[in-house]
Amino acid sequence: MAERVFLGWDRPFLGLLTDWLLARRDELPGLLLVVPTAQAGRRLREALAESAGALLAPRVVTPGHFLRTDDAAPEALELLAWVETLEAVRDWEPFAAAFPVPPGEGESAGWALGLARSLAGVRASLQENALTLADAARRLSSTVEAERWEALAKLETKVEQRLGQWGLRSRSRLLARGEFEVAAGVKGIVLAGVPDLAAAALRRVLQAELPVTVLVGAPEERAADFDEAGQPVESWTTRPIAWPDDSSGSVILTADPRQQAAEALGRVAAATPSDELALGSADESTAGELVRAFGRGGWKLHDPSQVPPSPLAGWLGAWRQYVSQPGAAAAIDLLGFPESGVLVGGKRAQRVVALSAARDQWLAREREDVTRVAQLTTRDPEGLKLAEETLEALDRRRATFLGEGFHVGMRRLLERIDPRGEQSAAVVEWLDATARTAVEVKRDPGFWIDLLRVTLPEAVAAAPDDRVLDVQGWLELFHEPGRHLVVCGMNEGLVPGRASTDAWLPEGSRRLLGLSHDATRAARDAYLLTAMIESRRSGGRVDLLLAKTGEGGDVLLPSRLLLAAEEEDLPARVKLLFREIEPPDSSLAWTLDEAWKWRPRVIDKVPRMGVTSFADYLACPFRYYLKHVVGISAPEPERVEWNARDFGNVAHVVLERWALDEEAKDFSKTEAIEAWVHAALERVIAERFGAKVPLAVRIQRESMRQRLSWFARVQAVERASGWRIEEVEKKFEIEIDGLTLVGRVDRIERHDDGRRRVLDYKTGAAAGAVETAHRTGVTANTRFPAHLENVPEILCTGADGKPKRWKNLQVALYSVALGDIDKLGYFALGATEGDVKLALWDDFSKADRDSAEACARWVIGKVRERVFWPPAEKAEYDDYAVLSLGRSLDETVAWQGGAA
Repeated sequence: MAERVFLGWDRPFLGLLTDWLLARRDELPGLLLVVPTAQAGRRLREALAESAGALLAPRVVTPGHFLRTDDAAPEALELLAWVETLEAVRDWEPFAAAFPVPPGEGESAGWALGLARSLAGVRASLQENALTLADAARRLSSTVEAERWEALAKLETKVEQRLGQWGLRSRSRLLARGEFEVAAGVKGIVLAGVPDLAAAALRRVLQAELPVTVLVGAPEERAADFDEAGQPVESWTTRPIAWPDDSSGSVILTADPRQQAAEALGRVAAATPSDELALGSADESTAGELVRAFGRGGWKLHDPSQVPPSPLAGWLGAWRQYVSQPGAAAAIDLLGFPESGVLVGGKRAQRVVALSAARDQWLAREREDVTRVAQLTTRDPEGLKLAEETLEALDRRRATFLGEGFHVGMRRLLERIDPRGEQSAAVVEWLDATARTAVEVKRDPGFWIDLLRVTLPEAVAAAPDDRVLDVQGWLELFHEPGRHLVVCGMNEGLVPGRASTDAWLPEGSRRLLGLSHDATRAARDAYLLTAMIESRRSGGRVDLLLAKTGEGGDVLLPSRLLLAAEEEDLPARVKLLFREIEPPDSSLAWTLDEAWKWRPRVIDKVPRMGVTSFADYLACPFRYYLKHVVGISAPEPERVEWNARDFGNVAHVVLERWALDEEAKDFSKTEAIEAWVHAALERVIAERFGAKVPLAVRIQRESMRQRLSWFARVQAVERASGWRIEEVEKKFEIEIDGLTLVGRVDRIERHDDGRRRVLDYKTGAAAGAVETAHRTGVTANTRFPAHLENVPEILCTGADGKPKRWKNLQVALYSVALGDIDKLGYFALGATEGDVKLALWDDFSKADRDSAEACARWVIGKVRERVFWPPAEKAEYDDYAVLSLGRSLDETVAWQGGAA
């Protein structure tokens, strides 16, 4: 039997515990002291050292000490046994009570690992009471769940048999045997403020045949509220909890985690030294906000709950993806990790840029694609070479890894990526533990990596030495000594924690199986809250904070513990806890701090201008700057089909090749033209994709074939009417006011009667009238963009005599550059038969040409003067909307680039 000792709650528990221990300092070396968490143990050792200096301290452990199993099968191998067992089942009829639908039917190859983790998780939960699935089935034999648990117990038997074949025993089996030996020299066990002791751990404590003392942080008159092991009984859930007095604390309702953190800082910063503060949060998102808010206030906090993922774990995921699906996409992800640098000889950033460009510009997926593309183009040969070398190096590593087998190959990789073993020690230990079994179990490397990733221990983040304070979790706060306690996250589902949502172990089953459940958690938390408030009612302070919404905007409710009140106090609490509250910034106008505004690079150069770029400047000078001067664009390397640019480029290539064939360009029969361009299309696609054309591209190919068929009909008519192609893809350069204007004309034709015509291919869904694409009407109500106000050069008169303004100069500048041109227009290659046609600018005149040239000179002057501001408020197609954060660019960009 355990002896209960009630220490009271006139001050924080740690001080009471320290005094009790120091009064028995001669007995301390023989005591095994049990505290609820490792943090509580650290706090106790610090308190003992501060109070008594050098002394022989007791051995301090957590409840997990009594559930240790030294020779149990590693978690990875127990999970492997489950996978092997599940995949070996051919007839699921005996297990139909648990699995009405046989697992694996219509599921991907890795289904067994997911189910194995779920079932292993059930076994891990049962370990709280040292139960196996068979034990649970016996306890639930009289319930409606009986057949389901009997089926699970049958599977468990097969798992245990498989582990036995490997010479292993599961942790569940070892715990169920109940064997435990207390370390030599231990003369007594002390449970020091442990309000949530697992049933199996408690049994082992009581069976140790040693004196057991239970220290309870409560006054003697509350003895009836605890069982013989000092655990709060369920009557705590019905007792009122007195809030702190106005002089000793507060309950604060806030809008969200950020405001909670700000309020907490406000309660602390003015008068509380860091060594007298106990700060905690039951909500991880609020803990992160506390770190940020206190950091801005000069307090460096550490949040132990925020453990950054192991870089090696992330690298393993990327390597697994590359092993299973080698290619440019997986290679880019892999190169995102520093560990991969040694695999490719460094230059990770440059290699990622090269691979991304190959994917974006050519839809390159594999090394063979990059090799084909390099033979097609002279553009960026170094980038394509680097991309090809990168994929070749990774392919070699992959081939070696697969050839050596997982365990040998992974060790060799770790020697390369982590030669000092600073990050890979846990992985090497895992490899050692599983190597012998891996000889018997034949699995592909992808499976072993998956198993490694789900069973690799979490990384432990070291606390910074210069921190002022740790943000404690709810269960750690009881052992915090600070006289000023600040607790955030006092919301339902956090304090107490949420009820179980496990389909295998609902709350009713947990209660029947002797596991912790909603009522025990509620009793524990009601006791902890009461004790922490009462221990600071005289000479201390308790501030409890809660939020109406969570980090993601989800609605939160107050903790039921805050509503545990006497009948006469309840209305006031409800009024406070459920009142409407405005977000802290709801009345503020939206402004962006100067420090957070975008600052584009200032590039001092006069670029060459393409004829197509004038439309961008006329639309918005700042967006022109981003696109044509800085060179910012939004690539789409993740796409699996042609975008509009790709579609147009392929059409241009096909038609250029056709027009360069002296015989083919003079075909006047639809069938001959159609056959030629269809064959050219197939060649172009084969050059880019080889034999493995993506499905989406195959669909787009059919769309282009149809457009080319319609093109053939129109072209045959034009050739028969006397128009013959003279030049294609003709480049030109002209000088205007000291700036080089460049362009490329898709097609120049000459008629039998000597007239010349310039056509530009357009593959949009429906190319409109050429004039409409270049000029727009102006009325008395027209509102010009700011950069075009009072600019006469942009104005012109249409053939109908009405005023217009230029918005595009492309085709008009062809006339300026090429001189004597009789006709200008588009050869539209739209999505329907009616949209594949010639669209000519019939009324284009010398006056139009002169006006376009004047407009071009104005734009050129502005570009040379570096006038790229202000941005237009709206853009028809805004590639830079992400920079505006839902506002206008002039609100989110700090322009430093010259004249405005």
